[in-house]
Amino acid sequence: MLKLLRNSFSTAGVLETEDGKQIRWQYIEELNKLQEKEGLRLSNKLKMAHINWRQQKMKVHLAAQLFSSSVADALEYCEQELNYPQFRGCAATVQFLRTVDAAFDVLNSRNPFGKGLKAPIKPSTKGRARAILEKAESCLRGLKVKNKSNNLVYMHATQKKTPICGFIACGRSVINIYEDLVERPSAPCRYLLTYKLSQDHLELFFPAVRARGGFNNNPNARQFRGAYKRLLVRHQVKKGTGNCLLRDNTDILDSTPANANVACRVDVAPVEVLLTKDEIPTDFPDVDSLSEYKEAVISYITGFIVKKMKQKVTSMPCSLALTSDSAHPFLELKNRGGIQKPSAGIIAICQATEKCFQRLLKTNGGKAPQGRGTIMQIVS
Repeated sequence: MLKLLRNSFSTAGVLETEDGKQIRWQYIEELNKLQEKEGLRLSNKLKMAHINWRQQKMKVHLAAQLFSSSVADALEYCEQELNYPQFRGCAATVQFLRTVDAAFDVLNSRNPFGKGLKAPIKPSTKGRARAILEKAESCLRGLKVKNKSNNLVYMHATQKKTPICGFIACGRSVINIYEDLVERPSAPCRYLLTYKLSQDHLELFFPAVRARGGFNNNPNARQFRGAYKRLLVRHQVKKGTGNCLLRDNTDILDSTPANANVACRVDVAPVEVLLTKDEIPTDFPDVDSLSEYKEAVISYITGFIVKKMKQKVTSMPCSLALTSDSAHPFLELKNRGGIQKPSAGIIAICQATEKCFQRLLKTNGGKAPQGRGTIMQIVS
């Protein structure tokens, strides 16, 4: 449903809400152009692959990353704080993205201990989940699109009604399933994880069966039985490069699991200096200042850096010196309660580092430097 909604939105270009406001695909394209120009993304995963989706139209994660609150936050910040003219009037688009994202989160809860919109549906969260799904239904039912006669008609009354009807049916079905499995007397469940109702598990299982046949991806009954036996006896279905990604630890056809605990370690040993200071070129182009856009992105990145540093710093005064009570407006917009507010000194260090990268990029013709001496070029 999410892919079909993305396809219809991109093809139409402009959708109109019940109250006459316009939802434009152009804002998504402008945000991608801005991020490509600046070289940093405004805390979202939007890339050229999301714009040119026709080359990878079956990949669900491209549609899910587009209909996200992070893209909505970036659009809102560009309009309200940066005052970029190309984003003027994007409020309806922002609201549309957030509505679809919230409904998608409710329909994909997979952790019994999840928080917020990703929490399972249970008596304490049922009201919020129902309100989100009803809001999404109202929003989707009110979408209008221009037909061949250039007249506005409701999208659910056209040939592109599939994603609208699909989302509405999913929302209503989830509520009915919850009432049957959780709320009724002697119900078998205490909560409902909606991701367990997803078809992702089948989409992960079918490629595993096809892979058993080598070059033959259309097995007959006898070949399918042999592949099924091999999967049943000794195999754990893992994610591949298909249309969907594995989102939880659901085991399919597993009788002898062998979960290995792999310790991931990061080598933080000092890097040997491969060039002397005299061998480093000094004719770097000067970068005097950073744009407001980059300052916003760097402040967000600095918050992540501070979070990692506080895990290593044991001294309380040093730990307190990393943070501040005030924060950049973009951090305030993105803050859901877990973002660290970096101090001005840490932000200044990260901004100086970004300027060093910009100098290196200009020196290397817009390409990131590679090979020996890169670290010394940055720190010198």
